[in-house]
Amino acid sequence: MADVRAVADQVVVLRLGRNNGVFDAQSTSSEEIVAAITGARDNVVSQRAARVEGVGQ
Repeated sequence: MADVRAVADQVVVLRLGRNNGVFDAQSTSSEEIVAAITGARDNVVSQRAARVEGVGQ
């Protein structure tokens, strides 16, 4: 991922044939991009964590 971010201005992630995000290569962390590639932010655990964080606000 470091090589991609070193040469790119933007990173476009396709997941399961759909656009899953357009990220600024310099201001977005590698973890965020990898999460978009793997679907890590679309799983049940991360959705539940987001709901719990939202409840406390």
